[in-house]
Amino acid sequence: MNAVQRVVVRVDASIEMGMGHLVRCLSLARALADNGASVCFLLRGHAAGLARLIEDGGHSVRLLADPDRRPDAPAADGTAHAHWLPTSWQRDAEQTLEAIDRIGPIDWLIVDHYALDARWERIQRKGAPRILAIDDLADRDHDCDILLDQNLVLNMERRYRGRLPQTCRSLLGPSFALLRPEFAEQRKALMERSGRVGRILVCYGGSDPGNETAKALSAIKSLSLPWLAVDAAIGLSNPHTESISAVCREMPLSELHHGADNMAELMARADLAIGAGGVMSWERCCLGLPTIAVHIADNQIGALTALASSGAVAYLGSAFSVAADQMAETIRSMLDDPARVRAMGEAARALVDGLGTSRVLEAMRSLDSI
Repeated sequence: MNAVQRVVVRVDASIEMGMGHLVRCLSLARALADNGASVCFLLRGHAAGLARLIEDGGHSVRLLADPDRRPDAPAADGTAHAHWLPTSWQRDAEQTLEAIDRIGPIDWLIVDHYALDARWERIQRKGAPRILAIDDLADRDHDCDILLDQNLVLNMERRYRGRLPQTCRSLLGPSFALLRPEFAEQRKALMERSGRVGRILVCYGGSDPGNETAKALSAIKSLSLPWLAVDAAIGLSNPHTESISAVCREMPLSELHHGADNMAELMARADLAIGAGGVMSWERCCLGLPTIAVHIADNQIGALTALASSGAVAYLGSAFSVAADQMAETIRSMLDDPARVRAMGEAARALVDGLGTSRVLEAMRSLDSI
């Protein structure tokens, strides 16, 4: 890239937060590195277990020290997700600025964190010439040069009205989805989908705290279809590995993928997916994969509602209110209706082309040339 040489990314991940924020930041970091930039990730100390994942991608990691004791309650002036930080946003801002000072001059700061807003970003202006804020919620103000919201949401062009500086450039919608390059590569090689379902991919993201994976597998198992193949993909932080493994052992054509790094391949070979919202929605769309979806966090509702309206998913509502027998009934209806399944895949594929990361890089490059 023209002037982007040093980039800092402030992001966190956990069972509660999920892995989606980190995954999309890693996708952008990979593209930045491919264009000659060095990228350093700043994570809270509680996310230290993820450092290896980041370092394996060729990036550096610095940990922000957590306090010995978490505050009894978030400050009254905090964001709706203030509890995602083990300290105050002010202290996080100080630690981030100190880390940037130790790193040396940077070109961009990327922040992807629901607990941080314009007040935090304003402080970072002392060390960051340019700020890219990644958001999904539109529930707080930002002081940034680029605002990226890759979600498909009704009236998305009005969501951030009054919340951004006048000079901020907004990148809105799934055409800017931050996907790894293997999704665009698999898309090019993808065979036309017939709508017939012989293989199902079950994946609820990196953490799946409610063990929706086991519920979906039980629903498939209850159909008693010995010819139906199943891939179950879970993250390394999934706390329910044993129970999921037990269900898989009872299904002869099922395979458990623990910490899979070939999700694009698994999605390309599947005929139907079962999962939640978040980053994986756009990965599935890129590969035209029809999906039975539930939300496992409230911030997924808007995008899944819009995807359902576009015909790309069968959205059942909250995961916690969907029983295994309801899931089984929905799966059965999809197996019996190849035309519907094929139409869903075509609707999904039309939304995401897998080139969103390059568009974000071009936006960053255009600002640096000013």
